[in-house]
Amino acid sequence: MDFPATLLGNEPMKAYLSRAIASEQLHHTMLFSGRDGIGKFLFAKALARELLGASHERIERENHPDLHVLRPEGKSGTHWVDPLREMIQEVHKPPFEAKKKVFIICDAERMQPPAANTLLKTLEEPDLDCQFVLLTSSPNEILPTILSRCIHLFFQPLTRDQIAQFLMQRHSLDATRAAMLARLSNGSLGHAIRLLQDNRSEKAEQILFDALQEKISKVQAIEQIDALFSELEGLEFQRQAEHLIASYLMWARDQELKRAGGDEGLLYFPKSGPAMPLALIDAETRAATAQLAIERNIKLSACLDFLLLTKKKLVP
Repeated sequence: MDFPATLLGNEPMKAYLSRAIASEQLHHTMLFSGRDGIGKFLFAKALARELLGASHERIERENHPDLHVLRPEGKSGTHWVDPLREMIQEVHKPPFEAKKKVFIICDAERMQPPAANTLLKTLEEPDLDCQFVLLTSSPNEILPTILSRCIHLFFQPLTRDQIAQFLMQRHSLDATRAAMLARLSNGSLGHAIRLLQDNRSEKAEQILFDALQEKISKVQAIEQIDALFSELEGLEFQRQAEHLIASYLMWARDQELKRAGGDEGLLYFPKSGPAMPLALIDAETRAATAQLAIERNIKLSACLDFLLLTKKKLVP
């Protein structure tokens, strides 16, 4: 299998998929998991290109009749049962052009229970000419009965050097700017590119850190971040909010490292100033609760209030 140069990192995944295709032992249902933006979708498309014998351009444009990509819909970013049923209808039809049909389900954890059960019935008796690839950043939110029918490949975050080199080569950034975006990306090339195109997340992160370091009031920070994210909807809002929560947690981890006198070369945010009194165990609890609240569509301002100010219970 010939992987394109745009597929960075995760060499074990490349080796496994190459061997499975060469030996014709590729499992009919693959689960690619790992944080958003690390290349799971690119790997799925590369796999589809190989199985369908199609050009990179054709698969990239998703105009091959035997390639079916299902994405969450609506403001809630959810997989509803009707679109999934329409996809299943294609499962039982013969391939139009290739020897197989490839079905890629993005954000598979966002399936409503009826949709998940519809997919499960299909996976229980898969057609031999079908290849399913499920993509997720939260495999624990997928039905265990679906997980049991998948070969699970866990994709690792990219290194800062890999991301920085890509940004310098493909986006003509200087080394300083590329290194900064690589650091802020937390191992996600997709997030680094989003930061390059829209610095909203970068601004929100700086406001959060200013509040944690008491340079501005926490109330002021909540208002400013809420205003920055006010135009975001659906999955894009969730991803931006989740990244901000992850940055909060990494900032707390930095404080623990500083207080312990650890190697400052391991800091995520080396310019965040002296250690602040934020206990990592408390930050972990708050971050997990805020993450759950975001998933349940609780207002961002309430989540930020919980992270920064109150001891009140945020979700049941």
